[in-house]
Amino acid sequence: MKRRKDPKYDLKLQYKKVLETSLVITLLVIAVVLLAFKKFEFKRDVVQADQVTIKAEDIPITQQIKRPPPPARPSIPVESDDPDIDEDITIDDVEWDITDEPPPPPPPPEETVDFFAVEEKPVLIGGKQAIMDYINIHDLYPEMARVAGINGDVIIRFVVGPDGIPKNFTIAQEKPAELGFGEAGIEAMRNMRFKPGKQRDRYVSVSMQQVIRFKIK
Repeated sequence: MKRRKDPKYDLKLQYKKVLETSLVITLLVIAVVLLAFKKFEFKRDVVQADQVTIKAEDIPITQQIKRPPPPARPSIPVESDDPDIDEDITIDDVEWDITDEPPPPPPPPEETVDFFAVEEKPVLIGGKQAIMDYINIHDLYPEMARVAGINGDVIIRFVVGPDGIPKNFTIAQEKPAELGFGEAGIEAMRNMRFKPGKQRDRYVSVSMQQVIRFKIK
């Protein structure tokens, strides 16, 4: 015969009731604690740092003084024991042998500027009239052409140097030829003087040409 448990002592039947009772007690305890410690206060110690004052000061600018370099140390003559050295010898007594010395280098070639490229062109002093006056005064008219009553034209090419003196003469054209007009024209131009030409603010050599017309008066 099976025995039945008393419901009063059956734990399974009492489990729900015990759980509800425990939950109620726990909530009551929490409520009491919250009421007891309703307000929490924390004491904070505030430490105030000392205020630092920064003061700007004017610092004078230092100037570096450049001192002159120290003088060179004087050379002290040292007495030599060589008896062959003449103590009274001077530069004037020394004989220099320059026979084996190389000759000086040649001067750099002179720059010649074309007449149409130079900035300031040479100018014949006295103009064309100076050429004709020189030919008439020195009687440079060719004798054969004078006797034959022939007029002539000649073109002379030359170079005017930085000093205004013409040089490097050549006969570019002569009509009629071989009567002496070319030589007479060179002789006249050799004695002319020019205001020299300029290129970049300096005097330069300039290549030119001059037409000379010989006419019998």
